[in-house]
Amino acid sequence: MVVQRLSSMQNQSAKLKDNVLALMREERWRDAINLIESYPSHIAKDAELSWNLGWAYFKLEDWNSAQVHLSHARDLNPRMAASWWALAAAQMEDGVLDEAERNVKEALRIRDSSIFRQTLALILMRRGKLSEAEQVHLRGLELKPESPERWETYACFLDDLGRQGEAEAAYRKAKFYRGN
Repeated sequence: MVVQRLSSMQNQSAKLKDNVLALMREERWRDAINLIESYPSHIAKDAELSWNLGWAYFKLEDWNSAQVHLSHARDLNPRMAASWWALAAAQMEDGVLDEAERNVKEALRIRDSSIFRQTLALILMRRGKLSEAEQVHLRGLELKPESPERWETYACFLDDLGRQGEAEAAYRKAKFYRGN
């Protein structure tokens, strides 16, 4: 009986996640929020659902609600790098830059990612730490020198700083590695 009940709960959770992901793929953020929030016991225990709820709030630019749910997702599964990153992104948008920087650095400690590096560099730029921001880009290029995304992001950074010649060279590398 206990095994049967557990199996039923797992099936319900899997179906809920599938339905939520379908809504999110369609960018139906409010519908996804309403669906997830109708299962509070699942949110309390499931990092993925909590993350999805936080991300839906993020997409609606509700930074406070996003931070609440993304923090919960991070607490439920501290090894889920995306939770640390998404929380940092919400904090950045909310102007909580010290915490945002710490959280995205933790995401990068868990797993290297172009979007994590881009977010960290943007936070550092907003904090006036331009040389540190550039080092984030350069370290990413050391790790993956043939990544067109990393070259393009670095080019945008250089462009923002008014370093057009260097930006153009980085854009050319991005284009080269894309095969264009």
